[in-house]
Amino acid sequence: MKNQDKAVNEATLLRLIAEEELKNVKQPHSDLTEFDNLRLIHELQVHQIELEMQNEELKKVQNQAYDAITKYIDLYDFAPTGYITLSKEGVIIELNLSAAAMLGCDRIHLKNKRFGLYISHDSLSTFNMLLDRSFMFNEKESCELILIHKTDNVDNSLNVKVDAIVKKDSGKCLITMTDISEIKKVESELKKTIQLLQDQNR
Repeated sequence: MKNQDKAVNEATLLRLIAEEELKNVKQPHSDLTEFDNLRLIHELQVHQIELEMQNEELKKVQNQAYDAITKYIDLYDFAPTGYITLSKEGVIIELNLSAAAMLGCDRIHLKNKRFGLYISHDSLSTFNMLLDRSFMFNEKESCELILIHKTDNVDNSLNVKVDAIVKKDSGKCLITMTDISEIKKVESELKKTIQLLQDQNR
């Protein structure tokens, strides 16, 4: 709606400027016949209709662009995967709602904070290496991290798979995070079961 109002205001301003310009233009003396005048009026009417059609098309394109942006924002915000944009220093520039939930904090409080603050001490060197390699080689880098956050004053950990890539010359690292805590739990239980069976067979 704001985009439409802006377009209307710009069109009004443009018309006022054109009218002022027209006042400054000396009108030439002309001995146009009535036929010439009618033809000129017809041309002006056709041109006016063309401009109106172009204006309608412009409004249509603006609405489509607005809808596309809204759809993209919805897809970004409500995706089940965590999305984070980091600076070269590992500072959070942007993130979606899933990433904020994984970090256990409201999104508004996470922007401009160091991502490393939410990573377990054991995983921090792995993350730093991933970030350095991403900016160095501009290729997709992956690793697994353990995130630490507090919920109801209780420390919680979350296992995540992280994929990172730096867009060339952007100075930003795009990160996706997938929760693999359940997979890790199953792997741990499986290892315990295998160990138990091995112990029984000795």
